[in-house]
Amino acid sequence: MRKFLFNVHLYTSLLTGIILLVVCVTGCLLVFEVPMDRWLDPKVSFVEVRGEPVPFARIMTQLRTAFPKQQVTEMDLAGPHASVIAKLSGDLRAFVDPYTGEIIGTRQGQPPSFVLRHIHRELFAGNAGAQVVRAASFLLVLQSLTGVYLWWPFKRMTVKWSGSSRRINTELHHSVGFFTSAFVCVIAVTGLIKAYGDELQPFFDRVTNAPKTTRALLSTPPSQGPVTRITLDDAIAAAKTQLPGATIARITPPKANNGSILLTMKYPGDSTAPGRSWVVVDQYTGKVLGSVDARTAPLGDRIPIVNRGIHVGGIYGVPTRILAFLTSFAVVVQLITGTLMWWRRRPTNKPVTAGVPETASIGA
Repeated sequence: MRKFLFNVHLYTSLLTGIILLVVCVTGCLLVFEVPMDRWLDPKVSFVEVRGEPVPFARIMTQLRTAFPKQQVTEMDLAGPHASVIAKLSGDLRAFVDPYTGEIIGTRQGQPPSFVLRHIHRELFAGNAGAQVVRAASFLLVLQSLTGVYLWWPFKRMTVKWSGSSRRINTELHHSVGFFTSAFVCVIAVTGLIKAYGDELQPFFDRVTNAPKTTRALLSTPPSQGPVTRITLDDAIAAAKTQLPGATIARITPPKANNGSILLTMKYPGDSTAPGRSWVVVDQYTGKVLGSVDARTAPLGDRIPIVNRGIHVGGIYGVPTRILAFLTSFAVVVQLITGTLMWWRRRPTNKPVTAGVPETASIGA
């Protein structure tokens, strides 16, 4: 049994090594997804606080005047010292000072976090890449469990840093693997649940007897008379009334005449991007069509919310983000040390010299 599990551990690791290395390195970086793009482009990402922000109606007017051929698809907000990032059609991003309404810069193309996200989820290879990542994540759970079984007889929990490089490498592989195996399994399983979220949501709703919720709620255009629309400021006021205490993190304007305004919101302590609560507002009447408070949502909705928070380390802010980073980094360490162990032990065609033993003890 031990030899069989050793082979399972070894060959699944060799099979998925490069894939998991890419997924885990990008996972380490995506722990900082929320502030990453702003850190990398501070010139247009941060502003000086000057009084009260201007109405969003003014920002929309500025954007439509500056980019008459583009449609505003999203606006991201990130606190009083951050510019408003308006995403427009054609992969254009405009950075707006919320205190003056002035456009302080533009960027073409997707931000770094977008690229990292797609590499992490699907290796930038669409559905085929997503299936490969999912299979590798499943095998990562298997590797962790078989690794604990193989660790048990030796119970190496420390590293003798004064030993030989071979001993350090082996003990590092064993000790890091043991202490992080549970966290690695949690990260891998939550990643799989997140990846299959659309397929699993009906199951969650059914087993928890939760009502189905959707953001795809339609506005009703007036059947007669002049067509008037509410402003984004009206929608924001309605959303804050619906979810008092939450702040606006993202505004998604309607994309069609029957579309609605989606406002994604955050309560204090919610460190996910862009937030786990939302409100949908009718673009004509200002009526709230639907909403989800992440703190009190039906259990069927809370399962993927909590699952995502666990996966990205967003449950308790900085401490759990650091834990998520270290867990992903531990897999990288495991892959490197495990590969070195295999490389040193791999079969060779070199003849064995008489009188010289074929193996040497670790640390000799």
